[in-house]
Amino acid sequence: MGLIPDLVIEQVLSRTDILQTVGEYVTLKRTGNNYKGLCPFHGENSPSFFVHPSKGIFKCFGCGAGGNVVNFLMTIEGWNFPETVRHLADKFGIEIAEESDEEAEQSRRRREGKKLYLRIMTEARAFFEQTLEAEGGRAALHYLRERDIDAVTSQAFGLGYAPQGWQNLFEHLVALGHKGPVLERAGLVIANNKGGYYDRFRHRVVFPVVDIWGNTLAFGARALSSEEQAKYINSPETPFYKKGEQLYGLDQAKKGIQKAEFALLVEGNFDVISLHGQGLDMAIAPMGTALTDEQARLLARYTKRVVIAFDGDQAGQDATLRCMSVLERAQIETLVIQFDELDDPDSFIRRHGPKALHEKIADAVPLVAWALDRMLSPVEGASIERKLVALKEASELLADVHDTLSWEHYAQEISRRLAIEPRLLREYLKRPKANEEATRKAFVDAQRGAELENAEYGALVVLLDHPEWLEDFFRDELDKLLCSQELAEFLERAHNQYGQTQQLNGPMLLERIDNGPLRKTVERAMVESATLYAADKSLRWYQDCVRTLKKNWANRTLDHIMLELERVDFRAERARYEALNKQREQVNRFKTALDLEVKSAPS
Repeated sequence: MGLIPDLVIEQVLSRTDILQTVGEYVTLKRTGNNYKGLCPFHGENSPSFFVHPSKGIFKCFGCGAGGNVVNFLMTIEGWNFPETVRHLADKFGIEIAEESDEEAEQSRRRREGKKLYLRIMTEARAFFEQTLEAEGGRAALHYLRERDIDAVTSQAFGLGYAPQGWQNLFEHLVALGHKGPVLERAGLVIANNKGGYYDRFRHRVVFPVVDIWGNTLAFGARALSSEEQAKYINSPETPFYKKGEQLYGLDQAKKGIQKAEFALLVEGNFDVISLHGQGLDMAIAPMGTALTDEQARLLARYTKRVVIAFDGDQAGQDATLRCMSVLERAQIETLVIQFDELDDPDSFIRRHGPKALHEKIADAVPLVAWALDRMLSPVEGASIERKLVALKEASELLADVHDTLSWEHYAQEISRRLAIEPRLLREYLKRPKANEEATRKAFVDAQRGAELENAEYGALVVLLDHPEWLEDFFRDELDKLLCSQELAEFLERAHNQYGQTQQLNGPMLLERIDNGPLRKTVERAMVESATLYAADKSLRWYQDCVRTLKKNWANRTLDHIMLELERVDFRAERARYEALNKQREQVNRFKTALDLEVKSAPS
């Protein structure tokens, strides 16, 4: 292509409203004489991106991006300088002289091809809209009213009707001067084996696919007859339309998204239309396909927060899960609301009303948390093999979580739900194959429960039944006699809770146990504590457990002292040797006193 004259560039810059252009991509709020928003070129939570309309420039104080409207479009669309200027010149009808006849012809054909395509689409849309209001469109109108889509919403989305018959649209567009091959390339008609053409859309409600600039690019259509094999059909892709690059309803939802500060992502085009009709004008859909990186980047221009509201069936849940990595790469915070299996946003809002859907949106949960719950709930208490499968799925899920704090939070949740030590879990998540056997053994150990001494377990059971005894337990420093530090910490939490509320909240205490085997043991102890003896028998059992704890402590201490004595050099460390012997005598006297206490205790 030839060089673009400076005069043309000046005309383009003078005619282009930078505020309006940037506003197609970024949610902007007025601040004095300028506007600010979240930068579309780097992830941020606090706005550092400013547009100065009077100067015709933008500037991000976070990443440093800045310049005029041409620089903005080049950066966000990935166009080079000539492509950007030609796009704006074409938009405002500014002629650009080419250096060579060949380049001029190529450029002219490209521009004319797109103009023709958009004109054909606009004329097809007008035909469908007019047909909807005509006598033949009565069935389509009735269908729309049954779905609570009123005239205002229908007109806003350009809904129409493709009439019965084989060549209604074809003949209409031919009468306007268009050729069959051109209409076929536009995806509106299909060639038959006799050299003729027939309409792609017949006896269907038709909805246009519109880009953010208001251009009609394609159509989707819903069958009105149950005899049709395909309920929904769509335009094929063309040189000017790629469905993976568009979001249905975004042209209508831009302002709603800016106001709500989030986008409501639904599955179907009719979901979008229905929700807009009920006032939820932030709803959009991914064109009936899996969400693409291009669509996520497009959405990120307008918001950094998305609430997914896909259908409640298995397919809807699977589609929700597939969105995660795409939205994570676009640095979009994602929440999920879930419907009953037979529900979708359209049926839900028609049955329960907008307020109920707003409540569901308010209760939406983070996508990762939702996905983990979906994976882990079915395997809690299940076989080790099923837990290993769920753990593998969870590790793949966390691979898409790049925020360190979030990763740690979800790792702890997996550890708690699957009853596996946090340390081992982290090792598995980082190297699943290398740590699979160690993880399998951990699951086996967790099913057995923590291996507490009999006296420790007995004390645990009684103290859960009589938490009022925890005060004496800690006052007498009996916690220092326990082998399990984690058990001591658990009993301390129970003591603190009982001191504040005068009762134990079992579920809350279990929630704070990170060690899987100990959690299982405490669960068993809670069950047994509910079937204990009368208070006097419980007290005698508790006293027996305490005496055994003391004796076990004494034996461990003596073993340690004897080991130290064997290592001490009597001649070089006489004072140390004498001190250890003194400790040994004290512990032996303590054991003797315990034996006397046992003999004098009532049976």
